[in-house]
Amino acid sequence: QTEKVRLLRITTPSEIERISQDTLILDQQAALRQAVRVEVVETTPYVYGADQEGVYITATGPSASNPLGFLALGTAISFFIFWPFGATAQPANMVRLMAFRNSRTLRYSIVTVTVYYAVIYFSLIVIFCCGRILLPGMEIDPDRTMPDLAARVTSNAGVPWVAGLLVAAPFAAVMSSVDSFLLLVSSSIVRDIYQRRLSPQASERTLKRLSHLVTVIVGVLAVVLVVNPPTYLQDLIVFATAGLAACFLIPVTLSLYWPRMNGAGAIAGMLGGTGMHLVLTGWGYWEHQEFQAYEFLGLSPFIWDLGASALAAVVVALTTPGDRQAFHDFFQSK
Repeated sequence: QTEKVRLLRITTPSEIERISQDTLILDQQAALRQAVRVEVVETTPYVYGADQEGVYITATGPSASNPLGFLALGTAISFFIFWPFGATAQPANMVRLMAFRNSRTLRYSIVTVTVYYAVIYFSLIVIFCCGRILLPGMEIDPDRTMPDLAARVTSNAGVPWVAGLLVAAPFAAVMSSVDSFLLLVSSSIVRDIYQRRLSPQASERTLKRLSHLVTVIVGVLAVVLVVNPPTYLQDLIVFATAGLAACFLIPVTLSLYWPRMNGAGAIAGMLGGTGMHLVLTGWGYWEHQEFQAYEFLGLSPFIWDLGASALAAVVVALTTPGDRQAFHDFFQSK
């Protein structure tokens, strides 16, 4: 009986030289050659980049599945739109954006946040480019790169205990984000749907019990979904961020700046954007047999999500009567 083993082929000159000089690896290779027979029975060329000279160092990069390349022009343009507006459309961020005292505060905040994110992300780029050299082969399990890199660097520096502090920081940020989203989902269901719409006279004891129940259910569902996680954590981040933006960005924007917008249009915009997001994600999973959204015409699904949300919101708002003042008052109360 044979088992499939995931292998990473080392091809860069520096990696080959490093391995060829490591006596321990050479001894292990000799032992493996005696115990294991390897035979290539099938090769799958890149869909984009096969036999192209310089494809690894020029745009758009090789890709095993995308005929337009790893980072096609449409994808790159889409992400320039995605990250600024996708982050703005997060419910927690919207509350902060509406809390500015005046336009001067907003301008100062934009400059400050720009510098802040530039420092953070530039440092990450440098760190993980160095990690690619220090830990060759981590492409197989990329989510382990950060903790393994911290352990390697601190061990070489003679202070391995510092690795615990370095790893604790991002995990603390992850836990903070997770509990914030759990509370957000719980409060939205219990306060905004159950108490506001279904049972306005519900007691605090009932609301408390219902909040605990919803939090537990959502937490268990999250655990079940990560039993078989995608290859890259970034895929989940993009999926969640794009989904929230697809649901809220267009309805909130039109509610602020379009006098004709009403409650029915807001609901239609949320359903249209979310529906398109789920359809394209499901289509990509069916086509690639992995967690990967379908990029229609080479554009990120986020672009099509916003288009579907805007179309649904505008059409429904124009064709349905609504009390604009009541909708405005409800929106302001949020």
